[in-house]
Amino acid sequence: MKVQNLSKIIDQKEILRDIQFELTIGEIVGLVGRNGSGKTTLFRTLNNHYLADSGEIILQGTNLLEDPQYKNELFFIDEKENFFNPYSLKKIAAFYQLSYPKFDLDFFTKLIHAYQLPLNRSYQRLSKGMQKLFLLILAMSSKATYIFLDEPFDGLDVLVKKQMIELLLDAVGNQPISILISSHQLNELEPIIDRVMLLSQHTITQDYQLEALREHARKLQLVFKGKEIPEIVKQNSKAISIQGRVIVALFENYSDELAEKIKALEPLVMEELPIQLSDVFEANLKNETI
Repeated sequence: MKVQNLSKIIDQKEILRDIQFELTIGEIVGLVGRNGSGKTTLFRTLNNHYLADSGEIILQGTNLLEDPQYKNELFFIDEKENFFNPYSLKKIAAFYQLSYPKFDLDFFTKLIHAYQLPLNRSYQRLSKGMQKLFLLILAMSSKATYIFLDEPFDGLDVLVKKQMIELLLDAVGNQPISILISSHQLNELEPIIDRVMLLSQHTITQDYQLEALREHARKLQLVFKGKEIPEIVKQNSKAISIQGRVIVALFENYSDELAEKIKALEPLVMEELPIQLSDVFEANLKNETI
């Protein structure tokens, strides 16, 4: 699936501009951005809940914005705008069977029983954790190729989060799917994603392969004799935090040559720290204005 130059304006305000990215089968991708950056709007636009103002969503050589014949290869439920509340889980599954030709009712029933969800109870009578687990089971059962999950871990207890993560990893390992997850729960997101895309200033500003980032990047804590930050550090890093003379910075393209140049400045402290997804978020987005 390839997204090209996707833009969306709402109430004469630019929300999305020239969004471009690709999703590959077998990967879980994280979408990260500040509150109000447009993550939910992007999901709604990709899934035709909002009409895009421009751009293309290419799937199997077809632009879904012009020809929706493959729209059932995409699955997204907008939790704020759904019809579920009065209906039983069984009835909701029946609705989605009509919308998704590959919907696997046996798989759905198996998961419902495995996670002990009450099939005949109405959606509105479920706890928040049970609702989110049900929506994930519904998504996996649809057999859609591209699954979009907006804040799936928000407000859940540890046990439900663990169940959802297990279900996600099992699905990607056993089905030809790709999952795009928007979440502020970076500690839950980090262990399960292959890539992270940063949504900032209305567009995708960074697209990191986490394995490559960990291989080539370094997070350093530095203290220099003077109060000024050396130019070589400014030019080659993104600051995570600066407290007095203590600098913690992310060097995305770290090398032995760069390390030697920093050492030549005789820092009082030069310590390598483990890189976390929250570091990428802070280094890129902490000075963003919404």
